[in-house]
Amino acid sequence: MLPADGGQGGTAIEILKRLEELEKMGEEARPQFLHRAWGFDLDRFFAQVNRIRAALPEEIKAAARVTQERQQILESAEAERQRLLEEAREQAALLVANDEIVRRATRQAEEIIQRATSEGGEIRRSAEGYATQVLANLEEYVGRVLSAVRSARERLGAGPGQNPPE
Repeated sequence: MLPADGGQGGTAIEILKRLEELEKMGEEARPQFLHRAWGFDLDRFFAQVNRIRAALPEEIKAAARVTQERQQILESAEAERQRLLEEAREQAALLVANDEIVRRATRQAEEIIQRATSEGGEIRRSAEGYATQVLANLEEYVGRVLSAVRSARERLGAGPGQNPPE
């Protein structure tokens, strides 16, 4: 029996391939006259190829089916590999994009904090300047009021630290 596992150059599969080649050669030799191609009986040829194929051991036919199934599995696995690879690329692109978004957001947040700190300092300095000015105005006003009070007391005849007459 011929090995179906592809040993000896894949003999089982090779036999089926050779039969297919013979059929193709017969088909290509179709310019014929009365089912004969240059003295060759094509009907008899194809009948013989079909008898050979039918007489092949079941293991050879099974090996051919297994080889075909194997090829389909490999093609399916390759398609799945391509799909997973594309999915991984998309996921990596998304992560890179997300990472870039996070970097930009962090940079923006730092700029906002820096601006807020700067503006806050400026507002504080401005508020302190305003408060200093208000206090200076108040001090001047209180000084004038105090001066007016002292002046009024002196006019009334009471010196500093003395109570006016009753």
